[in-house]
Amino acid sequence: MLYSRPERLPLKAGLATLALLVLSLSLPAAARAGDSAVFPPELMFSENGEMHRMAFTGASERVFLFFKVYGIAHYAETGGPAPLSLGNLVEDGRSKAILIRFHRKLGLERIRDEFAESIRRNGESQWLVDAEPTIAAFIAAIDRDARAGDQLVFYWLDGGRLIAEFNGEPSFVATDTAFAKLIWSIWFGDDPVCDRQELLAQLDAGGDR
Repeated sequence: MLYSRPERLPLKAGLATLALLVLSLSLPAAARAGDSAVFPPELMFSENGEMHRMAFTGASERVFLFFKVYGIAHYAETGGPAPLSLGNLVEDGRSKAILIRFHRKLGLERIRDEFAESIRRNGESQWLVDAEPTIAAFIAAIDRDARAGDQLVFYWLDGGRLIAEFNGEPSFVATDTAFAKLIWSIWFGDDPVCDRQELLAQLDAGGDR
């Protein structure tokens, strides 16, 4: 068993996990297509003896002015009652993952401030109310900078289970569907921080998933 199961609140949030998240915060920016070749075609994640296989759906980049902040790729489990789309992506059910690779250093205070602002930009009011304890715990756990070369992966599994790994190590665990929706909405909400169509571009190229 890779993770102990938390109650409502996260067991422990890793400094770096946050780092990444805030990264996407509200830095006004233009998004540019990422090089999908640098990302693996599939992610596999094992929890409690169950293996989750998620296929690459697309990649993009977070760009601020002329600076690349991070590259990002999205993955999702194939199959399901309906084809994956922007209309049903920010919903609990099929397993999904977001993989982020930082290109630049992002300071601790910048991360905290921007995360607090960014997560609310696309979040529905009820999600924010329901997830407030988890949000507070997550922000409080940020305790270091993000550095160039660091990698963060978020897994959203059925039942609102959100698991984050930073540089290959578990750094955050929460069972909170509203919080998982808020995290995914950073990149897939109405005002995303990168091109959400690019993050699903492989769906068009490879058919429904």
